[in-house]
Amino acid sequence: MQKLLFVVQELHKRGYEQLHIVPSIAPTGLAWRCSFVSEEDRTTGLIVSTWISQFSIDNGEIEYTIEELTDIFEREQSRFLQTCRGRNHEYSEWYKHMLKLLDEDELPYAFADYFSPTDYWRTSKGKKIQTLPDEKRFYYNY
Repeated sequence: MQKLLFVVQELHKRGYEQLHIVPSIAPTGLAWRCSFVSEEDRTTGLIVSTWISQFSIDNGEIEYTIEELTDIFEREQSRFLQTCRGRNHEYSEWYKHMLKLLDEDELPYAFADYFSPTDYWRTSKGKKIQTLPDEKRFYYNY
């Protein structure tokens, strides 16, 4: 699932800097979810954690590279991505920094049924990662 986070970084490099992620924990507490949300339309988004799971092989690994996954996503979701095209240097730089704070296989989450949104994200390894101010405005699922 962490590869999905790096797909976002690659999309930012390709000019879709108005793409935000909303990571969360499923109500059961057993699954990680991730949605992509556009700054242009924060009321809808794509649940992409289910999208990436189609590429898993028997052991759960994804053999595609980040660039290959990004190419596939860009082809399949070109309409959505058009709403994400544009600059947002502040978010893309914060996002790049956030990725550097994660260990291998570590996932962030903004909220869960037992954890309301705050000004930071928690991670699967217990870290707290400060978010940008008012990032909660993208949490349409909460």
